[in-house]
Amino acid sequence: MVHNGVQDMNETSVPGQQSVRRAVDVLFCFGPDSRALSAADVASRLGMNRTTAWRYLQTLAASGLLRDMGEGRFGLGARTVSLAEAYTSQWGELEAVAGAALVRLRDRVGETAALHLRQGWSRVVVRQVESHHELHRTYREVGEPISLLTGAPSLAILAALPPRECAVYLDAHTDVGSERLRVQEELDRIRAVGYARSRGSRVPGVASVAAAVRDRRGEVIAAVNVTGPEYRLPARTLDDVAGEVTASAAWIEAHLEAGVEHASPP
Repeated sequence: MVHNGVQDMNETSVPGQQSVRRAVDVLFCFGPDSRALSAADVASRLGMNRTTAWRYLQTLAASGLLRDMGEGRFGLGARTVSLAEAYTSQWGELEAVAGAALVRLRDRVGETAALHLRQGWSRVVVRQVESHHELHRTYREVGEPISLLTGAPSLAILAALPPRECAVYLDAHTDVGSERLRVQEELDRIRAVGYARSRGSRVPGVASVAAAVRDRRGEVIAAVNVTGPEYRLPARTLDDVAGEVTASAAWIEAHLEAGVEHASPP
């Protein structure tokens, strides 16, 4: 049986860990459509006691991550700007280059294209360019961790890891036996052809093709993919789609190597 947890396999329970996670959950309640929230709003979204939500809001406001807007409502604080700047410094070049590649990939294949960053023992969707089809795939879990065992982007990243690192991950997240053998065989196939594919892995009726992206040091940092309804991505077309995906991944790598932040589509 596959273990689908996305936490670091070396993580152990430490005092206050649950409180930290809940505080992060409270912080991520705020977004473009939720700029000002009350304790009641947060409590409703997270299923927690209103008094508990109020304490978290007060603590986050005291740290500068939130600000008290008066009348019991809170918004993001100025301290979050430094987090945004740190993120941009670390990943801005990749996202700038990948942005052009994703638009071209979407237009060439006709399906939603996305960029997935490796984050420890998981991956997160950080950018997507949605298909023009009325019925298309849209990632709703942007920024949320997803297991490296689930979906084509995950498997593309996992297959690109150094063999020893990959083996350690599989030891911790799969049971020895037929399931481990199945995963290992699929990873071997991905390494041989250079791309991963999945059909109905996370969402029934949805197919995906993905390829890993490496940085200047050759370390896997992300994956790009196209995804859409299975009936528009039948098995017989996957090789052609894979060619576009792998070409986009290679183009991103080449421009990262050259240090180009803004480039024309491949």
